[in-house]
Amino acid sequence: MTQKRPLPKLAKHCLSLAAVLLVFGGCCFKRECATNVCQIPSIAQTCGPSQLHFASATICNDCGTGIPEAFSPYDLNEAALASGNLVPLTLEECLRQALTTSRIMRDLGGTIVRTPEGVNSTLDPAIVFSDPRLGEEAALSAFDANFFANSYIEENNRRFNNNFYGVNGYYNQYLGTSQVGVNKRSATGGLFSFRNVTISDNNNQSGNQLGRQSWESFFEAELRQPIMQGAGTQFNRIAGPGATPGVSNGVLVARTRTDISLIDFQRSVRDLVSDVENAYWDLYYAYRDLEAKIQVRDIAEQTLAFEQNRREGGAADIAQAEEQLHRFQADVIDALNGRPIDGTRTNNGSAGGTFRGSGGVRVAERKLRYMIGMPINDGMLIQPVDTPPSAAVTYDWSSAVADALQKREELKMQRWVVKQKELELIASKNFLMPQLDLIARYRLRGFGGDGNYPPGTKPSYPFFDSDLQEWQLGVEYNLPVGLRRAHAANTSARMALARETEILREQERLVHFGLSNSIGEAKRAYESMQLHEKRLMAIVTQLNALKNKEDAKERRELDVILETHRRLLDARIRFHQSQVEYALSLRNVHFEKGTLLDYNNVHLAESLPTQDALRDANQRIQVQDPTKVLPVRDPTVAQR
Repeated sequence: MTQKRPLPKLAKHCLSLAAVLLVFGGCCFKRECATNVCQIPSIAQTCGPSQLHFASATICNDCGTGIPEAFSPYDLNEAALASGNLVPLTLEECLRQALTTSRIMRDLGGTIVRTPEGVNSTLDPAIVFSDPRLGEEAALSAFDANFFANSYIEENNRRFNNNFYGVNGYYNQYLGTSQVGVNKRSATGGLFSFRNVTISDNNNQSGNQLGRQSWESFFEAELRQPIMQGAGTQFNRIAGPGATPGVSNGVLVARTRTDISLIDFQRSVRDLVSDVENAYWDLYYAYRDLEAKIQVRDIAEQTLAFEQNRREGGAADIAQAEEQLHRFQADVIDALNGRPIDGTRTNNGSAGGTFRGSGGVRVAERKLRYMIGMPINDGMLIQPVDTPPSAAVTYDWSSAVADALQKREELKMQRWVVKQKELELIASKNFLMPQLDLIARYRLRGFGGDGNYPPGTKPSYPFFDSDLQEWQLGVEYNLPVGLRRAHAANTSARMALARETEILREQERLVHFGLSNSIGEAKRAYESMQLHEKRLMAIVTQLNALKNKEDAKERRELDVILETHRRLLDARIRFHQSQVEYALSLRNVHFEKGTLLDYNNVHLAESLPTQDALRDANQRIQVQDPTKVLPVRDPTVAQR
């Protein structure tokens, strides 16, 4: 009976390592909170399920922005309206500030707190592009070459009821197998594989011709090419290799997702620009509203003082004038501080935003500060410098409609969605065909020796001198009876395409509707502004006439004077309101046309290519045409 061979040292080390992993595999060790990371789960030392708890914010709070504000909302009052406390800003400066500081696309609806996952950011297109599941690089990775290698060593000890196996029925073997290879998927769906396999066999088989130790090695090349289902560059660029019905993640679909994200980012920038302009004109109106109320309050103070000094005036007249003064003073307080109610913002009556004259300098100023990324309280007040336009503007309807249908961000994004559904429908038709694959395999074996090595005892045999060649050629056919899943996927793709097409049609009708409203609103706002200006001039004329009668010592009509003061306030407020309405109506026309960013001189562009990329592109172009050279940008210019 053959004596049992002792375990080799490598096997002993492997068993020891496995035992250590089994003992400590379930244990966890406490991790301290890093100095630059907040809210890291702290895991207690335990060998069971971990209890997670978050570190205290007082210990690790470096994740917050840490914006210090030494001023409170109480630090500003009516005296703060002095010129030394005002920061004059134009609309262009506000837009530049907002676009410079907004990595998150801010809005006035509080979306960042209620549903932060629905907020757009400057990183969204890059996130979609680099998505490891659905991004372009993930889709292209299916065509990357894949290198693989493995090596196994095993010992086999068996006992057979046959003396021809091993020695007297006892079979002992040390078997080593190593494999190195590479495979790659082609654009047509074919899979190319090339590998080398080396086998070392050390056994006690009594019939061995070369002794206990022998080597075998072979090179193998294989091709599996789909002929029907899964074949062709179009299908593989749309659905990707190895796709299943209803799931398309090819390069073209991934690129479409990136394009959709870029248009969505452009839409979010447009909304940001629109909301900054909304906040700017809200603040402009708030200042004009406050000025009008301060003016009539001062007039009311003069009227009350006059009634108190007038001998003919009675207590009733004094009380009536005093009541109006208190009323105007309350209006001044409201106009200075405002109330936290909804103001002008996108999609509140119109896509670009319908003016809501809520007033309140402090509230409107805080909204503008938030939108442009300035500290909410810094002891100063922003003062708009620009004034609303006063010239009449007319639009050509045909060109406006053409611009809206071509440039409106929502329509461009929906067209990309329709394009994606068309691609998915094309891919779904491929699954209606049976699966037929052509398989070709060639193998070159090496077994034997040369030189000082006995036959079969050297692993690196010169293969190209060998006549041990093998090949295989065949086909594989697979057809699910009825193709139920494929037909369901095709029907679903057709329905999805029809749905998105109908959505696009309804969106175009809604754009027509919004454009018609915005152009009509511009006409109405201009005519209203002209009439309110005439009304204001008439009331000022009436007030001057009453003043002249008072100076001429004629009979004083207090009721008429007080009513004129109220109508003066209303006329001034309505005039400034109509000015802002006209400015926003012109903005809304460009919003509906899809030209708002151009209207505000805002242009979006992808990041400039690096110098290395330009150099590589130049080399490739010069190979095709030596006369063509790409311009290489100055790095300092590119950074600006």
